[in-house]
Amino acid sequence: MAKETGDRCRFRPPAKGATVVWEVTNYCNLSCTHCLSDSSPQIPRTDDLSTSRFLDTVQEMTSSGVTEFYLTGGEPFARRDLVDIISAIDQKVAEVYVNTNGYFITQEIADALSGTALRRITVSVDGHNRETQKLVRLKPTSFDRAITSVKRLLISGVPVRVSHVAHPGNVDHIAEFCAEMARMGVEALVINSVFPAGRAARHPGLALPAGRKQKLFDELTELQATYQQIGVQIDHSLGRPQPSDVMGCPAGQSVFFVAPNGDLATCSWLYKLDEERFRLGNLKETPFTELRTGVEAMMRPVRKLATACPLPVMTLPVSSS
Repeated sequence: MAKETGDRCRFRPPAKGATVVWEVTNYCNLSCTHCLSDSSPQIPRTDDLSTSRFLDTVQEMTSSGVTEFYLTGGEPFARRDLVDIISAIDQKVAEVYVNTNGYFITQEIADALSGTALRRITVSVDGHNRETQKLVRLKPTSFDRAITSVKRLLISGVPVRVSHVAHPGNVDHIAEFCAEMARMGVEALVINSVFPAGRAARHPGLALPAGRKQKLFDELTELQATYQQIGVQIDHSLGRPQPSDVMGCPAGQSVFFVAPNGDLATCSWLYKLDEERFRLGNLKETPFTELRTGVEAMMRPVRKLATACPLPVMTLPVSSS
C-alpha cells in the first residue's frame, strides 16, 4: 500500500493533454550553487538536440496530445535558435512557457516573443537585492540583469512570472522580495525550497531546517491571501497536497521530461535522482510515441511508494528496520 507523503507535486499539469519539461541545453553562463542541472559555462553544447530534430519532436508530441512545453536549461536563451523554435510552435495547438535567468533577454528578443505561442516567461530572481542574490548565483550583476529582463518583457507585453528559491541566506527577506516584485508590476510569483539534486546536493547548507520550512509555509499562506487582493498570485510547493493538485503522481501520464541530449524521462526530478532508472530512451534515436510505451513498467513500482509525490520517500535515508 502506498504511504502518504506531505509534499505537493511541483508540477501543475494541464487539465487536458500533457506537459513536457524540456531542458533545451545544460550550458549556462552562471554556476549557481543551488542548480539542479549542474549547469555552468564549462558545459559543452555539442550534444544538444539540433533545431530540426527539436521541431520534428515537437510535432510528434503535439500529434500525441502534448499541449504544453516548458523550456528551461541551463540557460535556454543561450540557444540562438530559441526564439525561432518558439515562433515555429503553433499557438493553436500548444502553449509555451520558458524559464530563464534573464541575462540574454534584449529588448529585441522581448519584442520578438510577443505574439508567439509563449504564454509566460519565468525569470529567476533569488534575492531581494544584489547581495542576497549573490549568495547562490555568485555574480551580483545577475540580479541587475534579471530585473532588467523583467522590465523589458513587461514593456513588450509578455506575461512574466518570477521564481524564487528560498534558502537560509534569503528566507528572512521573502516579504521584501514579494513587495519589490509587485511594485515592478509582476503579477505571478513562485517560491520553492532547494531540492537536493545536481549541484545543490553538494551544498546541503542550502536546505531549510524543518521548523524554518514550516514557518515559511505559514508566511507564504499569509502573503498569498494579502497579494491575491491586489491581483498578484503566489504559488509554492510547500505543505500538504491541495484539493486543486493533481491526484497521485502525473509522471509519464500528463508530465514528461526531455534532457538536453534528447533523453526522454517521466519526470525531471526523478531523472535527476537516478538518470539510468528513469530514462525511457533517447529522442535522437527513437520517436516519442514509441518511447512512451515504456512508462507503465517504469512507474508502477514508484507509484506504490506514495499517494502523492514520491520524491520525499525516495530521498529519505533507507531504514534498517
